[in-house]
Amino acid sequence: MDKELQEISSLLQQRAFAQAEQRLRKLLAGFPEHPAVHRMLALLASGMGRNTEALQHMTRASALAPESAEFHFQLGSLLAAAGHYAEGLEHFTAATRLQPGFAEAWHFQGISLVRMQRDREALPALRRARQIAPENPRILEALAEAEFRCGYPADALPLWEHLQQVRPGDTHIVLRKGETLSRLGFLDRSIATYQAALEQLPDSSELWMALAQAQEDQGDREAARQAFERALALRPGWAFPLGGLLGLQRGLAPQALIDSAIALLASASLSDHDRSLVGYELGKAFDAKGEYAAAISAWADANTARRRMTGPYDPAELQLMVEQAMGNGQTSLPARSLALGNQDSRFVFIVGMPRSGTTLTEQIIAAHPLAFGCGELPDMALIARDLRWPKNASGSDDRMLQQAIARYVDAATRHSPAEAVRLIDKAPLNFFHLDLIALLFPRARVIWCRRDPRDIAISIYGENFALNEKYASDFFGIAHYIEMQQRLMRHWQKVLPIPILESSYEQLATSIEPEARRIIDFAGLPWDPACLEFHLSDRGVQTPSRWQVKQPIHTRSIGRWRNYAPALGPAFDSLASCRD
Repeated sequence: MDKELQEISSLLQQRAFAQAEQRLRKLLAGFPEHPAVHRMLALLASGMGRNTEALQHMTRASALAPESAEFHFQLGSLLAAAGHYAEGLEHFTAATRLQPGFAEAWHFQGISLVRMQRDREALPALRRARQIAPENPRILEALAEAEFRCGYPADALPLWEHLQQVRPGDTHIVLRKGETLSRLGFLDRSIATYQAALEQLPDSSELWMALAQAQEDQGDREAARQAFERALALRPGWAFPLGGLLGLQRGLAPQALIDSAIALLASASLSDHDRSLVGYELGKAFDAKGEYAAAISAWADANTARRRMTGPYDPAELQLMVEQAMGNGQTSLPARSLALGNQDSRFVFIVGMPRSGTTLTEQIIAAHPLAFGCGELPDMALIARDLRWPKNASGSDDRMLQQAIARYVDAATRHSPAEAVRLIDKAPLNFFHLDLIALLFPRARVIWCRRDPRDIAISIYGENFALNEKYASDFFGIAHYIEMQQRLMRHWQKVLPIPILESSYEQLATSIEPEARRIIDFAGLPWDPACLEFHLSDRGVQTPSRWQVKQPIHTRSIGRWRNYAPALGPAFDSLASCRD
């Protein structure tokens, strides 16, 4: 039997399928319940593209040999290849239970979870696979991708660096390594990574595009423009660099570039992703030129495409989230934070709606010689996710919270100089997590940036936000989001022991020194005139406001909504009511 199966296996490798099938049918007649025969029939059927038959035979083989890790693995592989990830996962899990050192089974278990959009659950399986097979490049790549997506770029980086040594000419690896470096704030290293790769691959449009984005984040406008143009020249009609050039140049964009964007948007075959990407940036160019009707039309087209991609905004989901946060009792918070919390007084959290002046406020404080701007750290939101906060607030034990404190401190101090006595995190949506912040860092300070909600609405509507920010594509959604944000912030002001300063964008723009002094005093710093010269800083800014904060403060954005009042339509009253 074994010799016969070996010979048939050799025939399959030679793709002599007819001869192999003839011999297998004879074997099956003599041994109808032999698992190895059904396994070989599954391999034959799979090789011939008869996938349903392959699944039938492999299912039978596994049922006849339930203690075979290899059979479970092969059945799981066939199920996964057919898109049946949940069923395949059961067999990969069985394979790892039967054979704990089966690296590929752990690998495929992790991959199945990723396919099912359960990335966090995939991490332990992929980490285990790497422990068993530390040099397997497929496992390393899958783990690096999962670490990055789950919010652990510091863990992903050494994996990408190792993979680059193994596959030095792989553009995908270079792009991922560069993106990870950017996420960690190492913009110089990210740019150097792309530049080194371009010496070997000068015609890679993807590398030029990535370089342009990194140079824009660093604040090198001219270098970014040249890289965007190089990417577009290598791939004419590519929406990504076309949108990049429009966003970079805005009112100075040449007419030929605007005409190219209009022609691209006229194409019925253009994907919604590309349509929204170009539409947002074209709208900015029109806005800067004072062509407001054309701007709102471009943004409306972009947001319509975005809604087709993501589906409509669900206000009930956000309302439930806010109610859960408000329902999380804070009566024991002071005592618990006193016993558990990190007493470090360096942390200043700037929160508020996106486009409410959070970047400007951070830049003013960060210009102080004793302060450091951390940018928009994702870590507090990731910590809340991992702790399942606030839903599972009572289930977060002291060990988990101490680990969360250590993780945040590590992220906030990654680039900070030793002399910095204030570290500023300007992730706007941290307003959702202020109770957690008060628990972990009871000596933290919070600045709540406020701005006319109508100006916020126009600014958000014309911005290319992340796909999961569904509210941003509709004025009613934006109004509801602002309302929920205000409701939650008013609640925090009543119940949290940490200080919260309200700062008005309009007040800051019209009376910069008094308001800046007020902010600096709240931060617990002595006044320094450098805070009024924030626009001269050479710090990279990785937000849509990167170019605005490179200019002296102005009042041009106050009342900008009036240019678009007709477009606000019925949402106008909702937005006006948010002006508490």
